[in-house]
Amino acid sequence: MLKGIIFDMDGVLINSEPFHYRVWKETLRQRGVNLEYQVYKACIGSTVGFLMGLLHEHYGIDAQDSSLVREMQEMKKKLIKKEGYPPLIPYVKELLQNLSGAGYQLAVASSSPLAYIEEVMKHWEIGQYFTHLISGESVKNPKPAPDVFLKAAEKLGVFPEECIVVEDSENGCKAAKNAGMTCIAYYNPDSGKQDLGSAYMIIEGYEEIDSAFMEKAYCHSHHLPALVCETNRLVIREMKKTDIPRLMEICSQETSRDACEGVAKPLSEELEGFDAYRSYMYELCDMGYWSVLKKDTGEIIGRAGVEPKFWNRKKTVVELGYIIDEKYRRQGYAYEACQGIIQEAAKRGAVYLHCRIKSSNKASVNLAEKLGFQKINYHLEEDGEDMEVWRYTC
Repeated sequence: MLKGIIFDMDGVLINSEPFHYRVWKETLRQRGVNLEYQVYKACIGSTVGFLMGLLHEHYGIDAQDSSLVREMQEMKKKLIKKEGYPPLIPYVKELLQNLSGAGYQLAVASSSPLAYIEEVMKHWEIGQYFTHLISGESVKNPKPAPDVFLKAAEKLGVFPEECIVVEDSENGCKAAKNAGMTCIAYYNPDSGKQDLGSAYMIIEGYEEIDSAFMEKAYCHSHHLPALVCETNRLVIREMKKTDIPRLMEICSQETSRDACEGVAKPLSEELEGFDAYRSYMYELCDMGYWSVLKKDTGEIIGRAGVEPKFWNRKKTVVELGYIIDEKYRRQGYAYEACQGIIQEAAKRGAVYLHCRIKSSNKASVNLAEKLGFQKINYHLEEDGEDMEVWRYTC
Protein backbone atom coordinates (compact mmCIF):
# COMPACT_ATOMS: atom_id res chain seq x y z
CA MET A 1 0.00 0.00 0.00
CA LEU A 2 1.33 3.43 -0.95
CA LYS A 3 1.76 5.61 2.14
CA GLY A 4 4.69 7.99 1.54
CA ILE A 5 5.82 10.10 -1.41
CA ILE A 6 9.36 11.46 -1.29
CA PHE A 7 10.51 14.31 -3.51
CA ASP A 8 13.99 15.35 -4.45
CA MET A 9 14.13 19.16 -4.51
CA ASP A 10 16.61 20.44 -7.08
CA GLY A 11 15.29 19.83 -10.58
CA VAL A 12 12.09 18.24 -9.20
CA LEU A 13 10.41 20.95 -7.11
CA ILE A 14 12.51 23.89 -8.30
CA ASN A 15 14.37 24.27 -11.58
CA SER A 16 17.73 24.86 -9.95
CA GLU A 17 20.38 22.76 -11.68
CA PRO A 18 21.44 25.48 -14.19
CA PHE A 19 21.64 27.91 -11.26
CA HIS A 20 23.84 25.59 -9.18
CA TYR A 21 26.19 25.01 -12.08
CA ARG A 22 26.55 28.76 -12.56
CA VAL A 23 27.30 29.20 -8.85
CA TRP A 24 30.09 26.64 -8.90
CA LYS A 25 31.45 27.74 -12.27
CA GLU A 26 31.69 31.37 -11.18
CA THR A 27 33.21 30.42 -7.81
CA LEU A 28 35.91 28.31 -9.44
CA ARG A 29 36.50 30.89 -12.18
CA GLN A 30 37.64 33.28 -9.47
CA ARG A 31 40.27 30.68 -8.60
CA GLY A 32 41.34 30.31 -12.20
CA VAL A 33 39.59 26.96 -12.74
CA ASN A 34 37.23 26.40 -15.69
CA LEU A 35 34.58 23.96 -14.46
CA GLU A 36 33.45 21.86 -17.43
CA TYR A 37 29.82 20.80 -17.48
CA GLN A 38 30.69 17.16 -18.16
CA VAL A 39 32.62 17.11 -14.88
CA TYR A 40 29.84 18.85 -12.94
CA LYS A 41 27.10 16.69 -14.48
CA ALA A 42 28.27 13.60 -12.60
CA CYS A 43 27.35 15.20 -9.26
CA ILE A 44 23.80 16.23 -10.19
CA GLY A 45 21.53 14.73 -7.56
CA SER A 46 24.37 14.17 -5.09
CA THR A 47 26.03 16.24 -2.35
CA VAL A 48 28.64 18.98 -2.16
CA GLY A 49 31.03 16.40 -0.71
CA PHE A 50 30.56 14.24 -3.80
CA LEU A 51 31.33 17.22 -6.05
CA MET A 52 34.44 18.07 -4.03
CA GLY A 53 35.69 14.58 -4.75
CA LEU A 54 35.15 15.18 -8.48
CA LEU A 55 36.97 18.52 -8.29
CA HIS A 56 39.92 16.80 -6.62
CA GLU A 57 39.95 14.09 -9.28
CA HIS A 58 39.77 16.43 -12.28
CA TYR A 59 41.40 19.66 -11.09
CA GLY A 60 43.55 18.66 -8.10
CA ILE A 61 41.47 20.73 -5.66
CA ASP A 62 41.69 19.60 -2.03
CA ALA A 63 38.50 17.62 -1.35
CA GLN A 64 38.52 19.00 2.21
CA ASP A 65 38.89 22.66 1.16
CA SER A 66 36.22 24.21 3.39
CA SER A 67 37.13 27.72 2.23
CA LEU A 68 35.99 26.83 -1.31
CA VAL A 69 32.65 25.68 0.05
CA ARG A 70 32.28 28.97 1.93
CA GLU A 71 33.12 30.90 -1.25
CA MET A 72 30.47 28.92 -3.11
CA GLN A 73 27.89 29.69 -0.41
CA GLU A 74 28.69 33.41 -0.61
CA MET A 75 28.36 33.29 -4.40
CA LYS A 76 25.00 31.54 -4.07
CA LYS A 77 23.73 34.24 -1.66
CA LYS A 78 24.96 36.93 -4.03
CA LEU A 79 23.16 35.45 -7.05
CA ILE A 80 19.96 34.77 -5.10
CA LYS A 81 19.92 38.37 -3.86
CA LYS A 82 20.44 39.58 -7.42
CA GLU A 83 18.16 37.17 -9.30
CA GLY A 84 15.94 35.50 -6.70
CA TYR A 85 15.48 31.81 -5.95
CA PRO A 86 15.26 29.33 -8.81
CA PRO A 87 11.64 29.02 -9.99
CA LEU A 88 9.18 26.32 -9.06
CA ILE A 89 8.62 23.60 -11.63
CA PRO A 90 5.21 24.25 -13.28
CA TYR A 91 2.21 22.68 -11.48
CA VAL A 92 4.27 21.64 -8.45
CA LYS A 93 2.01 23.45 -5.97
CA GLU A 94 -1.11 21.94 -7.47
CA LEU A 95 0.41 18.45 -7.28
CA LEU A 96 1.49 18.87 -3.66
CA GLN A 97 -1.96 20.15 -2.69
CA ASN A 98 -3.59 17.17 -4.38
CA LEU A 99 -1.31 14.55 -2.81
CA SER A 100 -1.50 16.11 0.64
CA GLY A 101 -5.27 16.35 0.38
CA ALA A 102 -5.44 12.66 -0.57
CA GLY A 103 -3.81 11.77 2.74
CA TYR A 104 -0.31 10.79 1.65
CA GLN A 105 2.65 11.69 3.83
CA LEU A 106 5.17 13.79 1.90
CA ALA A 107 8.86 14.37 2.50
CA VAL A 108 11.77 16.11 0.79
CA ALA A 109 14.99 14.12 0.51
CA SER A 110 17.51 16.40 -1.16
CA SER A 111 21.28 16.46 -1.42
CA SER A 112 21.22 20.20 -0.70
CA PRO A 113 22.04 21.52 2.80
CA LEU A 114 19.10 21.58 5.18
CA ALA A 115 19.25 25.37 5.65
CA TYR A 116 18.88 25.87 1.88
CA ILE A 117 16.00 23.36 1.69
CA GLU A 118 14.21 25.27 4.45
CA GLU A 119 14.83 28.60 2.70
CA VAL A 120 13.32 27.28 -0.53
CA MET A 121 10.29 25.81 1.27
CA LYS A 122 9.65 29.14 3.02
CA HIS A 123 10.23 31.30 -0.05
CA TRP A 124 7.87 29.34 -2.29
CA GLU A 125 5.38 28.62 0.53
CA ILE A 126 5.32 24.85 0.05
CA GLY A 127 6.77 23.71 3.37
CA GLN A 128 3.33 23.03 4.84
CA TYR A 129 2.87 20.06 2.52
CA PHE A 130 5.88 18.16 3.84
CA THR A 131 6.08 16.25 7.11
CA HIS A 132 9.89 16.03 7.02
CA LEU A 133 12.81 17.70 5.22
CA ILE A 134 15.89 15.48 4.93
CA SER A 135 19.31 16.65 3.73
CA GLY A 136 21.79 14.27 2.13
CA GLU A 137 24.41 15.90 4.33
CA SER A 138 22.76 14.28 7.38
CA VAL A 139 23.48 10.71 6.24
CA LYS A 140 26.71 8.79 5.77
CA ASN A 141 26.56 8.04 2.05
CA PRO A 142 25.28 10.39 -0.67
CA LYS A 143 23.12 9.40 -3.65
CA PRO A 144 23.32 6.99 -5.47
CA ALA A 145 23.48 5.26 -2.06
CA PRO A 146 19.96 4.84 -0.60
CA ASP A 147 20.71 6.44 2.77
CA VAL A 148 18.75 9.68 2.40
CA PHE A 149 15.62 7.92 1.14
CA LEU A 150 15.79 5.28 3.83
CA LYS A 151 16.05 8.01 6.44
CA ALA A 152 13.05 9.78 4.93
CA ALA A 153 10.98 6.59 5.11
CA GLU A 154 12.06 6.09 8.72
CA LYS A 155 11.03 9.65 9.59
CA LEU A 156 7.66 9.13 7.90
CA GLY A 157 7.15 5.93 9.85
CA VAL A 158 6.63 3.77 6.75
CA PHE A 159 8.46 0.89 5.09
CA PRO A 160 10.63 1.66 2.02
CA GLU A 161 8.40 -0.53 -0.15
CA GLU A 162 5.44 1.70 0.79
CA CYS A 163 7.04 4.76 -0.86
CA ILE A 164 7.30 6.45 -4.22
CA VAL A 165 10.29 8.69 -4.98
CA VAL A 166 10.19 11.50 -7.55
CA GLU A 167 13.66 12.21 -8.98
CA ASP A 168 15.28 13.92 -11.95
CA SER A 169 18.84 12.57 -11.85
CA GLU A 170 20.62 9.32 -12.55
CA ASN A 171 22.10 9.34 -9.04
CA GLY A 172 18.68 9.91 -7.49
CA CYS A 173 16.94 7.20 -9.51
CA LYS A 174 19.64 4.70 -8.56
CA ALA A 175 19.37 5.72 -4.92
CA ALA A 176 15.60 5.13 -4.95
CA LYS A 177 16.05 1.74 -6.57
CA ASN A 178 18.76 0.84 -4.06
CA ALA A 179 16.32 1.78 -1.29
CA GLY A 180 13.70 -0.62 -2.68
CA MET A 181 11.32 2.21 -3.59
CA THR A 182 9.28 2.82 -6.72
CA CYS A 183 10.88 5.69 -8.63
CA ILE A 184 9.09 8.07 -10.96
CA ALA A 185 11.63 10.08 -12.92
CA TYR A 186 10.78 13.64 -13.92
CA TYR A 187 12.58 14.42 -17.17
CA ASN A 188 13.96 17.91 -16.73
CA PRO A 189 15.96 19.04 -19.78
CA ASP A 190 17.71 21.62 -17.60
CA SER A 191 19.15 18.82 -15.46
CA GLY A 192 21.33 17.66 -18.35
CA LYS A 193 21.17 14.40 -20.25
CA GLN A 194 20.54 12.16 -17.30
CA ASP A 195 20.23 8.38 -17.64
CA LEU A 196 16.85 7.75 -15.99
CA GLY A 197 16.64 4.12 -17.06
CA SER A 198 16.61 2.74 -13.52
CA ALA A 199 13.29 4.49 -12.78
CA TYR A 200 10.00 2.62 -13.05
CA MET A 201 8.59 5.31 -15.34
CA ILE A 202 9.49 8.71 -16.77
CA ILE A 203 7.15 11.71 -16.88
CA GLU A 204 7.67 15.04 -18.64
CA GLY A 205 5.43 17.31 -16.55
CA TYR A 206 3.09 17.48 -13.57
CA GLU A 207 0.01 19.00 -15.18
CA GLU A 208 -1.79 15.63 -15.43
CA ILE A 209 -0.25 13.97 -12.35
CA ASP A 210 -2.44 13.46 -9.28
CA SER A 211 -3.03 11.02 -6.44
CA ALA A 212 -4.82 8.54 -8.72
CA PHE A 213 -1.84 8.52 -11.08
CA MET A 214 0.56 7.93 -8.20
CA GLU A 215 -1.57 5.13 -6.79
CA LYS A 216 -1.79 3.39 -10.16
CA ALA A 217 1.96 3.74 -10.78
CA TYR A 218 2.66 2.28 -7.35
CA CYS A 219 0.27 -0.65 -7.86
CA HIS A 220 1.66 -1.46 -11.29
CA SER A 221 5.26 -1.33 -10.09
CA HIS A 222 4.34 -3.91 -7.42
CA HIS A 223 2.01 -5.92 -9.69
CA LEU A 224 -0.98 -5.08 -7.51
CA PRO A 225 -4.52 -4.46 -8.83
CA ALA A 226 -5.14 -0.74 -9.23
CA LEU A 227 -8.51 0.93 -8.74
CA VAL A 228 -10.05 1.92 -12.08
CA CYS A 229 -13.12 3.83 -10.90
CA GLU A 230 -16.03 3.79 -8.49
CA THR A 231 -19.75 4.34 -9.10
CA ASN A 232 -22.62 4.65 -6.64
CA ARG A 233 -22.84 0.89 -6.12
CA LEU A 234 -19.71 -0.55 -7.74
CA VAL A 235 -15.95 -0.71 -7.44
CA ILE A 236 -14.14 -1.46 -10.68
CA ARG A 237 -10.53 -2.54 -10.29
CA GLU A 238 -7.91 -4.47 -12.20
CA MET A 239 -8.24 -8.23 -11.99
CA LYS A 240 -6.25 -10.42 -9.63
CA LYS A 241 -5.33 -13.98 -10.48
CA THR A 242 -7.55 -15.13 -7.61
CA ASP A 243 -10.53 -13.44 -9.34
CA ILE A 244 -10.36 -15.71 -12.36
CA PRO A 245 -12.28 -18.75 -11.06
CA ARG A 246 -15.20 -16.52 -10.09
CA LEU A 247 -15.09 -14.67 -13.42
CA MET A 248 -14.95 -17.93 -15.36
CA GLU A 249 -17.99 -19.11 -13.41
CA ILE A 250 -19.90 -16.00 -14.52
CA CYS A 251 -18.74 -16.35 -18.12
CA SER A 252 -19.87 -19.99 -18.27
CA GLN A 253 -23.48 -19.25 -17.27
CA GLU A 254 -26.10 -20.38 -19.76
CA THR A 255 -27.40 -16.85 -20.25
CA SER A 256 -23.91 -15.55 -21.07
CA ARG A 257 -23.67 -17.32 -24.40
CA ASP A 258 -24.86 -14.36 -26.47
CA ALA A 259 -22.25 -12.03 -24.95
CA CYS A 260 -18.96 -11.53 -26.81
CA GLU A 261 -17.14 -11.99 -23.52
CA GLY A 262 -19.20 -15.04 -22.65
CA VAL A 263 -17.06 -17.48 -24.66
CA ALA A 264 -14.57 -18.49 -21.99
CA LYS A 265 -11.10 -19.93 -22.32
CA PRO A 266 -10.25 -22.91 -20.14
CA LEU A 267 -9.50 -21.76 -16.59
CA SER A 268 -5.97 -23.17 -16.75
CA GLU A 269 -5.26 -21.07 -19.84
CA GLU A 270 -6.61 -17.93 -18.19
CA LEU A 271 -4.41 -18.52 -15.14
CA GLU A 272 -1.28 -19.29 -17.17
CA GLY A 273 -1.64 -16.17 -19.29
CA PHE A 274 -2.66 -13.77 -16.55
CA ASP A 275 0.80 -12.38 -15.66
CA ALA A 276 1.51 -11.55 -19.31
CA TYR A 277 -1.98 -10.05 -19.69
CA ARG A 278 -1.52 -7.88 -16.61
CA SER A 279 1.88 -6.59 -17.74
CA TYR A 280 0.76 -5.86 -21.29
CA MET A 281 -2.78 -4.60 -20.82
CA TYR A 282 -2.68 -2.88 -17.45
CA GLU A 283 0.90 -1.66 -17.22
CA LEU A 284 1.70 -0.97 -20.89
CA CYS A 285 -1.64 -0.24 -22.61
CA ASP A 286 -3.41 1.21 -19.54
CA MET A 287 -6.50 -0.74 -20.63
CA GLY A 288 -7.95 -4.22 -20.19
CA TYR A 289 -10.90 -6.09 -18.75
CA TRP A 290 -11.45 -5.35 -15.07
CA SER A 291 -13.31 -6.93 -12.17
CA VAL A 292 -16.66 -5.41 -11.21
CA LEU A 293 -17.43 -5.65 -7.48
CA LYS A 294 -20.45 -4.66 -5.40
CA LYS A 295 -19.30 -1.85 -3.16
CA ASP A 296 -21.33 -2.92 -0.12
CA THR A 297 -20.24 -6.59 -0.06
CA GLY A 298 -17.06 -6.77 -2.15
CA GLU A 299 -18.58 -9.60 -4.21
CA ILE A 300 -17.37 -9.94 -7.80
CA ILE A 301 -20.44 -9.70 -10.03
CA GLY A 302 -18.81 -9.41 -13.45
CA ARG A 303 -16.03 -8.04 -15.54
CA ALA A 304 -15.95 -5.15 -17.96
CA GLY A 305 -13.43 -2.94 -19.68
CA VAL A 306 -11.85 -1.75 -22.87
CA GLU A 307 -9.15 -3.40 -24.96
CA PRO A 308 -7.26 -2.44 -28.13
CA LYS A 309 -8.32 -4.66 -31.04
CA PHE A 310 -7.18 -5.01 -34.65
CA TRP A 311 -10.20 -5.33 -36.91
CA ASN A 312 -10.03 -6.82 -40.41
CA ARG A 313 -6.22 -6.69 -40.30
CA LYS A 314 -6.13 -2.92 -40.83
CA LYS A 315 -8.28 -0.99 -38.34
CA THR A 316 -7.17 -0.44 -34.73
CA VAL A 317 -10.04 0.23 -32.34
CA VAL A 318 -10.76 0.31 -28.64
CA GLU A 319 -13.48 -2.22 -27.92
CA LEU A 320 -15.75 -2.22 -24.88
CA GLY A 321 -17.03 -5.48 -23.45
CA TYR A 322 -18.83 -6.60 -20.30
CA ILE A 323 -20.47 -9.57 -18.62
CA ILE A 324 -22.60 -9.47 -15.45
CA ASP A 325 -23.62 -12.40 -13.27
CA GLU A 326 -27.16 -13.43 -14.26
CA LYS A 327 -28.32 -12.90 -10.64
CA TYR A 328 -27.56 -9.19 -10.96
CA ARG A 329 -28.98 -8.45 -14.41
CA ARG A 330 -31.91 -6.10 -15.00
CA GLN A 331 -30.85 -4.11 -11.92
CA GLY A 332 -28.84 -1.41 -13.69
CA TYR A 333 -25.41 -2.80 -12.82
CA ALA A 334 -24.33 -3.27 -16.45
CA TYR A 335 -25.27 0.33 -17.28
CA GLU A 336 -23.55 1.65 -14.17
CA ALA A 337 -20.33 -0.29 -14.84
CA CYS A 338 -20.18 0.62 -18.53
CA GLN A 339 -20.99 4.28 -17.85
CA GLY A 340 -18.13 4.45 -15.32
CA ILE A 341 -15.75 2.77 -17.76
CA ILE A 342 -16.74 5.09 -20.61
CA GLN A 343 -15.95 8.11 -18.43
CA GLU A 344 -12.63 6.57 -17.36
CA ALA A 345 -11.71 5.71 -20.97
CA ALA A 346 -12.32 9.32 -21.97
CA LYS A 347 -9.98 10.48 -19.17
CA ARG A 348 -7.34 8.11 -20.52
CA GLY A 349 -7.53 9.64 -23.99
CA ALA A 350 -10.00 7.45 -25.89
CA VAL A 351 -11.74 9.17 -28.81
CA TYR A 352 -14.04 6.39 -29.98
CA LEU A 353 -15.21 3.21 -28.27
CA HIS A 354 -16.62 0.29 -30.22
CA CYS A 355 -18.60 -2.81 -29.29
CA ARG A 356 -19.91 -5.87 -31.12
CA ILE A 357 -23.40 -7.12 -30.30
CA LYS A 358 -25.50 -9.95 -31.69
CA SER A 359 -28.71 -8.49 -33.11
CA SER A 360 -30.67 -11.06 -31.10
CA ASN A 361 -29.13 -9.82 -27.83
CA LYS A 362 -31.80 -7.22 -27.18
CA ALA A 363 -30.60 -6.41 -23.67
CA SER A 364 -27.14 -5.40 -24.91
CA VAL A 365 -28.58 -3.52 -27.90
CA ASN A 366 -30.83 -1.55 -25.56
CA LEU A 367 -27.89 -0.90 -23.22
CA ALA A 368 -25.72 0.37 -26.10
CA GLU A 369 -28.45 2.80 -27.14
CA LYS A 370 -28.94 3.98 -23.56
CA LEU A 371 -25.19 4.58 -23.21
CA GLY A 372 -25.12 6.67 -26.40
CA PHE A 373 -23.62 4.17 -28.86
CA GLN A 374 -24.74 4.29 -32.48
CA LYS A 375 -24.83 1.37 -34.91
CA ILE A 376 -22.43 1.80 -37.83
CA ASN A 377 -22.10 0.14 -41.21
CA TYR A 378 -19.08 -2.04 -40.51
CA HIS A 379 -18.60 -5.80 -40.39
CA LEU A 380 -15.75 -7.95 -39.15
CA GLU A 381 -14.73 -10.71 -41.52
CA GLU A 382 -14.71 -13.36 -38.77
CA ASP A 383 -18.15 -12.38 -37.39
CA GLY A 384 -21.47 -13.93 -38.31
CA GLU A 385 -24.09 -11.96 -40.21
CA ASP A 386 -26.02 -11.33 -37.01
CA MET A 387 -23.15 -9.42 -35.32
CA GLU A 388 -23.57 -5.62 -35.31
CA VAL A 389 -20.90 -2.96 -34.68
CA TRP A 390 -21.72 0.03 -32.50
CA ARG A 391 -19.61 3.14 -31.85
CA TYR A 392 -19.47 5.73 -29.08
CA THR A 393 -17.83 9.16 -29.46
CA CYS A 394 -16.12 10.21 -26.23
